[in-house]
Amino acid sequence: MLKNLLTVVLPLMLPTLIYMAYAMFGRRKTAALEGAPASWWTGAPWTWLVTGGVVLAAAVLVTVALTGGFDTSGTYHPARLIDGRVIEGETTPSAPDPASPAVPRP
Repeated sequence: MLKNLLTVVLPLMLPTLIYMAYAMFGRRKTAALEGAPASWWTGAPWTWLVTGGVVLAAAVLVTVALTGGFDTSGTYHPARLIDGRVIEGETTPSAPDPASPAVPRP
């Protein structure tokens, strides 16, 4: 859940949150000088905010896909249901090949 929040939701929302903070700060300053300002979302550049969010989310997802992952030399055991409980999938190290002699490490 936290991973989805940090890799998808936060990058999508970050440009809008930054703009919202900027607009509210600017509107507060304007309200002190002139009067009651309009809402922050009336003049928001929605196309740029949505595009920025999608680009940021895509960059995060590509980065996670390229840098994350598991060791591929092990054996994967898929998730299974045992006595009504879901046992998560796991990767265990591969057993050494019995035909090849063990090489001593220095």
